[in-house]
Amino acid sequence: MSSLRDPHVSKAIWDGKLPLKISLVTTESADNINEPLFVQVPRCSYLPLLTDHVVLPALKGFYGLADVADDAVWYSYQDEPLKWHYPIGLLYDLLQGAPLPWSISVHVRDYPTAKLLRGSAQDMFMSMIKEADFVRHGSTKKVMNLSKKDHGLLWQSLGSDAFEDYWRVNDRLIDDPVRFVPMRVYLTDSPSSPPILLQDRIAPDTHETLGAALAFLLPDLFPEDSPQADVVIHGLSVPLDTPLAWASQNLSHADNFLHVVIAKKKKKDNPDL
Repeated sequence: MSSLRDPHVSKAIWDGKLPLKISLVTTESADNINEPLFVQVPRCSYLPLLTDHVVLPALKGFYGLADVADDAVWYSYQDEPLKWHYPIGLLYDLLQGAPLPWSISVHVRDYPTAKLLRGSAQDMFMSMIKEADFVRHGSTKKVMNLSKKDHGLLWQSLGSDAFEDYWRVNDRLIDDPVRFVPMRVYLTDSPSSPPILLQDRIAPDTHETLGAALAFLLPDLFPEDSPQADVVIHGLSVPLDTPLAWASQNLSHADNFLHVVIAKKKKKDNPDL
């Protein structure tokens, strides 16, 4: 285990849940069309896992869509397709406070290939794990040295909510020292506009705090005296003086990336009041 990882924090992050209200769009032909599904999902999980474990059985059973294939299923929020390769919690955080339960729609036809990727969710997840390994250590040797069983366990443990199984493998990938922090920063102007994704080489020795890293990436939003934006990770407002190396080890998502949502602070209409 990394010397910076706190198992209690890791468990709290893993246990974070998001309530969903899932409705089948009215253009689909199905039984019980007006009956939504209500479910609590892990923030660290992914929509394809939700499909496999909850939605697909419901589509085939409760909704009577016996012939639907898992690769035909996709999701949207307010008519905008949701990126299935993003963690579910990140998708919600990018919306800056949508009402709960989060009301999303599930579709079984007309897959929007112009907006959503096609491919294996597990392969995409492992690709992110490898990228994080390369950023952190300068190679993917640690991932490549895992057995085939351990490769599969990283993904399967998300679907089965098996915290111990996941960390039994992942602890071998995030040990010290770290060259650069695997970090993705999402700049959002409004929930209706797509976020701007920022990545750069962020060394924890050079940028010791989260605020220092963000000042390097977004100097106009994070001047030293008065930050102009809020920082959200796993739905939590995170202090800028949080040590970056600690945040990377304890607040990263299951893909080992620190996903940071930046929301510009709203200007007050009457600042003097």
